[in-house]
Amino acid sequence: MPFLSPRNPAPSVLIAQAIGITASGYMLGQNASLSLAALPALMQAPSPLLARQWWTLLNASGNIARPLGLISGLALTYATYHTHPRGGLAFRLNLVATLVLQAVIPITLVWLLPLNKKIEERMGELNRVDPKALEVRGEREVLGIQGEGESTHALVDWWGVLNLGRAVPIAVGFGCAVAGAVVG
Repeated sequence: MPFLSPRNPAPSVLIAQAIGITASGYMLGQNASLSLAALPALMQAPSPLLARQWWTLLNASGNIARPLGLISGLALTYATYHTHPRGGLAFRLNLVATLVLQAVIPITLVWLLPLNKKIEERMGELNRVDPKALEVRGEREVLGIQGEGESTHALVDWWGVLNLGRAVPIAVGFGCAVAGAVVG
C-alpha cells in the first residue's frame, strides 16, 4: 500500500504504540506512587496493621500491574516489529522500550519476591501474637527479632526502596516508547 510508509505507519501500529505508551505510563505512575505516596502513610501504622495494609496494597496493585505489563509488552513488541526502517531511530527507541520494560520481571523475581515472602511471613507471625504484648514489649522483643533491618517497618521501607528502583526501567521504557512514537 503506497500510503503506508515509515512516516505513515499502519493504524494497527499506531494503536499498539498508544496502548503500550498508555499502559507503561500508568504502570510508572502506579509504581512510583506506591513508594512515594502510599507507603509513607502506611509506615505510621503499628506493625500488625502495617503488614496487613501493605499486603492489601500489594495485591490490589498487582492485580492491575501484571495484566498491564503483559499488555504493554505485547503492544510495544508488535509496534517494534512493524516499525520501518529497521535500524532507524524509531525502531531503536521502540526496541529499547520493549526490552527495558521487561527488566521489571527479573527485578521483581530476584529482589522483591523474596522480600514479599518475608513480609508475608512476618504478617502471619504478627497475627499469632497478642496485640497487648506487642504494645507493651514491642515487636523486637515479642518476636525475637535480632537484626536492625528486620522489623516490619524496616522490611516494608526496604520494599518501598526496591519498588521505586523498579520504576526506573519503567520510566526509561515509557520515555523511549514516547520518543519512538514522536520520531516515527
